[in-house]
Formats: sequence, structure tokens, C-alpha cells
Amino acid sequence: MDEVLEMLDKTTKRLQNLLEETKASTNKKAAAYAQVLQSPTATQEQKIKIFIARNSELDRIDRLSAQLSLLYSLQIFAFKVKVLEISINNINEQITKSDSTQKDGDLEDVKKNIDALKILVEAQYEAMKQIHEDQNKTLNYIY
Repeated sequence: MDEVLEMLDKTTKRLQNLLEETKASTNKKAAAYAQVLQSPTATQEQKIKIFIARNSELDRIDRLSAQLSLLYSLQIFAFKVKVLEISINNINEQITKSDSTQKDGDLEDVKKNIDALKILVEAQYEAMKQIHEDQNKTLNYIY
């Protein structure tokens, strides 16, 4: 689980930096786009190209924001699973230290559920990574 949290943290930071760079780049281009769109000498073709480019950049910002939001949610979920795992391990240790020979079956069920949640978090992360890779492969021919 620690590896997943670390990978999520790295991915989130990288995506946050990419989003900030994309926003900065789009803001710089916005003034130039506005000048061309308002220019009386600009052809209709130039205006259409700029309109499409601007919308493409805004769509990219939206996609990056949505991905970042999903990563934040996944980080929160993974962190909560980690906290639950630690709590259950602490309870298990306390039961063991108290020389209780009778372990509660519910505790073992909770541990199994936490393991299932860990697998779910890891699978979700891998799925998001695959979607991102597929999206990049699909969109490369456009740029």
C-alpha cells in the first residue's frame, strides 16, 4: 500500500505541474489568439484554426483537471485504507499481548476486506494509468 501511495503522490505532483504549465501556456497564447480573432485582416480560415486550437487547449485543461481530481480522490481512499490497515494491526497486537487465546473472526474478516480494498486501489491506479497511456497514443496523431 505504501508503494501505491508513493506512486499516486508522484503521479499527482507530475500531473499538477503539467496542469500548471498548460494553464500558463494557454494564458500566454490567449492574448495572441484574441488579437488575431479581432484583427480585420485575419482570414476566416485563420480564425477557425485559432478557435479550434484554443478550444483544444481548454479541453486539455479540463481533462487534466478531471484526472487530477480523480487522483486526489484515489489518494484519499488509499490513505484511508492504509489507516484502517494500521488500526486493525494495532488491535490485533493488543489482542495478542493480552494473551487472549480467542481471536474474533470479525477481525480476520475486516483484515480480508482491507486486503480486498488494497487490491481495488491498486487495480484502479493501474486502470487509470492504462487509460492515460491509451489516451496519449490515441491523441498523438492530432498534435
